[in-house]
Amino acid sequence: MDLTKIGNAFKPELSPSKKVESDNQFRQVFDRALNKIEQTTAPVPVDRQTDIMRHGDNILNMLDDYAGVLGDSGKTLKEIEPLVATIQKEVSLIEAAAAGNVPHDHELAKFIQDLAVTANVAVLKFHRGDFID
Repeated sequence: MDLTKIGNAFKPELSPSKKVESDNQFRQVFDRALNKIEQTTAPVPVDRQTDIMRHGDNILNMLDDYAGVLGDSGKTLKEIEPLVATIQKEVSLIEAAAAGNVPHDHELAKFIQDLAVTANVAVLKFHRGDFID
């Protein structure tokens, strides 16, 4: 019996990727994007970049709140609508703020674009009636 091969007999299986189950899914995406942006040197002035990132953080928090109220069967669509309108307004503001200020910072521009698409799809689905039982 060759004892040197015993150590190789047990090979742990790779665990399947797990879906994030927390209530802060948008926050996690934001943190990952923020880490990527902070690793690159950005020609955008730091104060302006920081303001845009804070604004993005606020939108992500609103999207987390929105996801939470969608799961609450006690909330009516009429009660949720002001939050949706605020998200829509804030996305327009961040797109306008970023329009002339991030042309050379491709990571930040991509993040703002992805954030706007995600938020606008959520708003469109709400107005289209995807959440009516």
